[in-house]
Amino acid sequence: MRKQKASDKHTARMQRGQTTLEPIEITTQILSSRSFTKNQWKHKKIELRANGVDTNKNIVTGGRGRARKRLKLYNSLEGYHSKFLGWISEEYRMEEAEVITRLETSLTDPFSLEKSGHALFDIHPERRGNLFNDEVYRLQKAADATTTFYTDGNRDNPSPLPTNHKFSRNDVIVLTLQPTGTGDFLSATSLPTNPDAVLLEARVLNVGPTYLDVAVTSGQYTRVFGPASNNVGEEGRGDPKLRVRVDRFFSDVPFSRMVAALGQLTAVPENKKADDKRIGGFQMDNLLKELILSTFTKEDGELIEGYDDSSLGDLPKKLAKPPLPNSVQLTNQVMAYIQTNPQQIFPTYNEPQLTAIRASLTRRMTMIQGPPGTGKTTTAGSIAFGFVHQCRNISPYCKVLATAFSNVGADNLAEKFLSLGLKVVRVGKPSGISESLWAHTLDAAIQKDPFAQKALEEAAKASAKARKSADEDKRKNKGSLSAERAKRDLATDAVKASIQACNIAATKALREADVIVCTSIGAADPQLLAACGIYAEEQDDSKKKDLHNTSESQFGVVREWAPDNLPPLSLPFVIVDEACQSVEPASLIPIVSTNSCRSLVMLGDPCQLPPTVRSDSSATGTSPLSISLMARLSSIPELHPVTVTAQKDKTPIETKFIECKPTRQAVSSVMGRGSNSVSYRKQYSGSVLLTMQFRMHPSIAAFSSAIFYDGLLGSPLTLSNQRQFPSRLYSHYPAPNKSSSVRFVNIGGRSNEQRGELGETGELIATMSTADPSNSSYRNEEEAIEVLELLKTLLNQGEKDSFKGSIGIVTPYSSQVALIKDMIAKDKDIREMVQAFPHEIEVKSVDAYQGRERDVIIFSAVRSNRRGRIGFLSDWRRMNVALTRAKNGLVVIGDADTLKDGDKHWSAFVNWCDSMGCFVEDAGVEESV
Repeated sequence: MRKQKASDKHTARMQRGQTTLEPIEITTQILSSRSFTKNQWKHKKIELRANGVDTNKNIVTGGRGRARKRLKLYNSLEGYHSKFLGWISEEYRMEEAEVITRLETSLTDPFSLEKSGHALFDIHPERRGNLFNDEVYRLQKAADATTTFYTDGNRDNPSPLPTNHKFSRNDVIVLTLQPTGTGDFLSATSLPTNPDAVLLEARVLNVGPTYLDVAVTSGQYTRVFGPASNNVGEEGRGDPKLRVRVDRFFSDVPFSRMVAALGQLTAVPENKKADDKRIGGFQMDNLLKELILSTFTKEDGELIEGYDDSSLGDLPKKLAKPPLPNSVQLTNQVMAYIQTNPQQIFPTYNEPQLTAIRASLTRRMTMIQGPPGTGKTTTAGSIAFGFVHQCRNISPYCKVLATAFSNVGADNLAEKFLSLGLKVVRVGKPSGISESLWAHTLDAAIQKDPFAQKALEEAAKASAKARKSADEDKRKNKGSLSAERAKRDLATDAVKASIQACNIAATKALREADVIVCTSIGAADPQLLAACGIYAEEQDDSKKKDLHNTSESQFGVVREWAPDNLPPLSLPFVIVDEACQSVEPASLIPIVSTNSCRSLVMLGDPCQLPPTVRSDSSATGTSPLSISLMARLSSIPELHPVTVTAQKDKTPIETKFIECKPTRQAVSSVMGRGSNSVSYRKQYSGSVLLTMQFRMHPSIAAFSSAIFYDGLLGSPLTLSNQRQFPSRLYSHYPAPNKSSSVRFVNIGGRSNEQRGELGETGELIATMSTADPSNSSYRNEEEAIEVLELLKTLLNQGEKDSFKGSIGIVTPYSSQVALIKDMIAKDKDIREMVQAFPHEIEVKSVDAYQGRERDVIIFSAVRSNRRGRIGFLSDWRRMNVALTRAKNGLVVIGDADTLKDGDKHWSAFVNWCDSMGCFVEDAGVEESV
C-alpha cells in the first residue's frame, strides 16, 4: 500500500509537469511548429490480458483486484486525455498553418491579400485615449498609402477599408512595423513570421468605414513602436511617417486552457478519503467527472478501458440527488416566489420551463434542450436566481458561475440576470463585451480602485524609466550590467505589485457579485482563478511560504487565501449556455477550472449550430470533436430524467400548420423508407425539453417543428394574431395561402452562383485565391438583386402600410454577405430610404445569427448542395437556424430545381412551400452556361 501511494503521487507529479504549457509570447515562435508531445498524459499505459498477465509479463492477481481496477482507471484517464489532446492539437495546427500560409503568401501577392480582406498595408496609428487599463489606437490608411479604396474619388478624406474586409470586433490582430515606411510591405522584416520583425498584438474594439479602433495593453505600444505621432504625454510625439501592416491573427489562449482542463479532469485522484471540502471551499463532485469519463467512447463505438459495459449503474440516480442537503427546501422557496411574483420581474412560465427550473435547482446535473424561441435565456435567469438563493444560505464566499460559448451569449445572460435584480460581474476583455455592460466588468472595478490605479501608474513609470535609461546607455555605449539589472528588477517588482493590486481589486468586486458571467474559455481567467485561490506561476510569489497549505492544479497553485487575504471564492453552481456550440474540451473549462462545481446545468440545442471544427473531414460533419459534450450526454437514454418529466402544458396551441397534409408529406419524405434519420426524442432523450416557442408565427415554426423536433415544438394560438405577416411582403409576393407567413421565391436559372471573393470594383477575385487558399465561398448576383428589390419594397414609406420592423438578411456564404453589403452601400435609393426612416438592417452569415431574431428574415440560399458534395446545405442544423430567426415574415430566395436536387431537407422544404400555397415564381434569369 505504501509503495502504491508513492507510485500514485509520482504519477500525479509527472502528469502535472506534462500538462503545463510553455509560456508563449507574441513573436515568431507563435508561428512555428510547437511540441505537442509535451502535453501528453505520461502515466505508463498497461494492458491487462484475460489471464491476469500484463504487457510486462507480470502476474496481476491477489487481494480484491485493486491493481486491476487501478490500471483500468489509469488507462481510461489516459485514453480520454490522449484522444481529445490529439484532436484539439490538430485544430490548433490547422489554424496556425492557415495563418502562416496567408502571411507567407503576402510576400508574393500582397495586394490580393488586402483585397481578400485579411490584411491592411500602410496603416498610420494614432492614439485615441484609454479604455479602462488598455490604450486605444485608431488605425487608418495613410494619406500616402500605396493602395487606397476610394469610392467617391475624394482623396481629401481617409480611404475606406476594403468592402469585404474580414476584421470584426474582438478579433486578434498583429501590427507589424514597416521599417522604411510607406510601401515597405515586401521586405522580409515587415513579415510577422520574420524573427527580426517588430510586432505587437492587439484586439479590434470598433470597426468603421475608414478605420479600426484597437485596444492594446497599457504601455505596450510605446514599448514596441515608440510614442504615437499625436501623443501628448511625457514621451513626446512619435514619428509621423511610422507605418504598420495589420494582419488577422489568432490566439493560443483557448488551446492552452483546453489542455489544462483536460489535465484537470484526468488528473490521477489522490489516494485518500474523499472530502467535500478543499482549501477555502467546495471540491468538485466526482460524479460529474465519472459521468464525463464513463460515457466517452472510442472511434469503434466501444467504451474506453476501465468500464466493463455500457451500463451506467446507479450513476443517473446519484446525479438526480440534490447537490446540497437543503437544496430541495430552498428550491421550494424559490419556486413559490417565482410563481407568485408579479410579472414585472418574472414572466408567466409554462410547465416545461417550470420543470426545467426545478430540476436544475435540485439535481447535480441537468441538460435543458431549448429549440428556437423557447426561452432558454429566460429559463437560465430563473435558474441563476435560485442558485443565488442557495449560495446566500451557504456562505458569503459561494458564487454562481454562468458561461456561454460566445460573448454575445454571455452578454445576453448578464443582461437577463441584471433585469432580475442580481449583482453581476462580467469577466472578459472589454473589446468583446457589450458597451452597455462595461460598468459591470472587472476592468471597471479595477479602474475605480485607487490602490490599483496607483500601482499601475507606478509600474508604468518604472517601466518607462527603465526603458529610457536602457536606450540612453545604449546610445552612449556605457552602463554596467549590474546597474541595468537593478533597473530591470525595480521595473519587474513594480509590475508584480500592480498585478497583485489589480487581483485584489478584482477579488473585491467578485465578492460583491451574485453571478459571475463569462465565456466558457473565459472561465479560466487569471483574475477569476486568483479570487478562487488558484494562482498562475507568474502570480504566485509566495511558493516557499505555508507549503503545507498549498496544493496544485493544472491551472496553477492552489492556496488557502485569495489575493485580499480572505478565504477564496467557491463556484459550486455552474450554468453553461450555448453548450452545443462548444467543443467538449472547451465545455470542460467552466466545470473543472475552479475544482468546486457541485451542480451543473447545460442549456443548448443539438438541432442548431454544432461546434465549428476545421479538421473535420467527414462527409457528415460528425467527427468526435464536432459533437459537443451536451449532445453526447443527451443522446444517452439512461440519463433521461424520468422524475422531472414535464406535465402537459395547458396553453392553447396552434396545430393547423403542423397537422396539415403538406407537413405530414414533408415528414414522410425525410423520415421515409431508406432513411437513416433518427427521431429527435430518440436521439436526444437524456434531457429536459422546452416545448413552447414564443418567437415565430406558427406557420414559420411548423416545418422545423415537424422535421427537426418530431412535432413537439408548439406555438401558442395567440401568436397567430401577434405575429402578422407584413402587408408589404404580401403585396410584393401574393400567394394563395394568406394565413402563411412564409414565402419561397423561385429565382430560376441553374448554376448562377460563382466562386470567389468580390473585388473593390465589382470584379470576382480568383476562384481559389492565392492569398487565401481556403477560400471556397460562393456568391449569386441574381439572388442579391432580388434581395435588394425586396429591401426597397420594405423600406419605401410612401404608402399607408409602411413597415417599421427590423430586417435580417441571412446567407450561408461570406462572399454573398460581402456582395449584398456592397450593393446596399452603392444603391442611392436605399441610402436615402434609410436616412429618411432608419431601420435596423443586418446582413450576416447563418452562423452569426444563432440566438438572434428579426421581424423579417430574407434568406438567400445562393446555391444547392448537389448530391454527393459537402457544403453548407448538407447541414440540416444550419438550415434549422436559417429558417427560425423570423418573427413575422420569412422569405427564402433560391432556385427550386437545384434545391430539390440537393439535400433531402431542402427538397422537402421546397415541396412543402409549394403544397402550402406559399410558393412564388419569379421572372428569374436565363440559366448560366
